[in-house]
Amino acid sequence: MEYIINLLWQWRFVIVLIIAIGVYATFEWSNFKSICYGLMLQAKRYAKDEVLKSGDEQVEWIVNKAYQFLPIRLTIFISKDLMRKIVQYLYSKLKDYLDDGQV
Repeated sequence: MEYIINLLWQWRFVIVLIIAIGVYATFEWSNFKSICYGLMLQAKRYAKDEVLKSGDEQVEWIVNKAYQFLPIRLTIFISKDLMRKIVQYLYSKLKDYLDDGQV
């Protein structure tokens, strides 16, 4: 038991750093989701005004706008195809939530 306590004490800064990165990532993901949901609503308004004609145009518009909100260091790791999958995932979760109020 004393060995584990000493090991944790020696690695305390690494453990705190990992926890901080996890908390930061959670908050950033929440912020990004709210931005994407807002963009989805804006795309639907544009579709109603017939600025965006098809669903594919709406998805491309959302992907391009959401890609602009990403920090530059994340754009290295996230391609447009992955962004499209993320937007599709968020759209399906939003649609499921609106369907019955539960995810």
